[in-house]
Amino acid sequence: MDQAQAGSGFVAGSGVTLLCFASGATDVLSYLTLGHIFTSAMTGCMALLFVAIVAGKCGAAIRAALSLLSYVAGGAGATLLQPGDPDKVEAPPVIRRLLIAELMILGLYGVVAASTGHVIAGDARYGLIFLSALAMGIQAVTARDIHERGIITVVLNITITSVVVAFTRRLTHRGLDRLPGHNRLQAIVIVGYALGAASSGVALVSGVVSPAVLPFAAVLVTLGLFALSPRKMA
Repeated sequence: MDQAQAGSGFVAGSGVTLLCFASGATDVLSYLTLGHIFTSAMTGCMALLFVAIVAGKCGAAIRAALSLLSYVAGGAGATLLQPGDPDKVEAPPVIRRLLIAELMILGLYGVVAASTGHVIAGDARYGLIFLSALAMGIQAVTARDIHERGIITVVLNITITSVVVAFTRRLTHRGLDRLPGHNRLQAIVIVGYALGAASSGVALVSGVVSPAVLPFAAVLVTLGLFALSPRKMA
């Protein structure tokens, strides 16, 4: 692997880890401040939707449905921001475009959240759910473009399963002399998600910093990495 390939691999690995941090921070933030829903983990959000429907909790069902629909809209919008011909995609420029779009939405989220004070309710809550889930929908598509193996930053079940299988095979000497680099990166992004979730929880409890800053900062650093990366990635 030459220096350019090693550099682009570092950028891709760091990028998906930072975005996983943003997802973890967002899930804790949305669950604790936006009415017990998720705006990143759509599997959990879908479960909460049907729990709310069965329990007859109209408000909770609306919040979960809004999160799901906004996430889908974000993914569709991110797809439209990409070139029509996938073979002509130059990774860093496309990724920078998507990261800027996500940053704009997260920035607007931060402004709206700051204007509501400590209690978020009514139209402000619905607006924040929309913005947060929209940003995470964009991020999901961005992460797929960042890494050639399509590291997922918003639903970790598959990632955790892959790491468990790889570690088990390695520890029991079933065909793995060493843990593949892809599985090592998967383990790292899981840690990134956990750190994001923990940081958001600490920020909410301590009040030292607004938790809305955390996903914004993670995406901003990711954009900085890609701003310095070569036009084509290995």
